[in-house]
This record gives sequence, structure tokens and C-alpha cells, in this order.
Amino acid sequence: MITYAILGITFLYAVIQIILYASRQRKPLTREDIDERLLAALNGGDTARE
Repeated sequence: MITYAILGITFLYAVIQIILYASRQRKPLTREDIDERLLAALNGGDTARE
């Protein structure tokens, strides 16, 4: 039951993000942008580029 709740919340989050991207007419993130954000998060949130 908890699994279904987590899946439901994840699904709603994904739908909300898609709607936000569509409403802003913003291009989706590229793989490089995603990699950069993930690496920054793993490094403690430092978003400075080298």
C-alpha cells in the first residue's frame, strides 16, 4: 500500500513538472544539463562550473 502511495506521488510530481515545462514553453533539459545538476547535487550543491 505504501508502494502505491509513493508511485502515485511520483507520478503526480512528473505530471506537474511536465505541465510546468509546457506552460513556460521551456526546452527540456539536455543530458549534459541533467548530468551537471546530478554531479552538483552529489558534490554538496556546488553549481560552479570548472
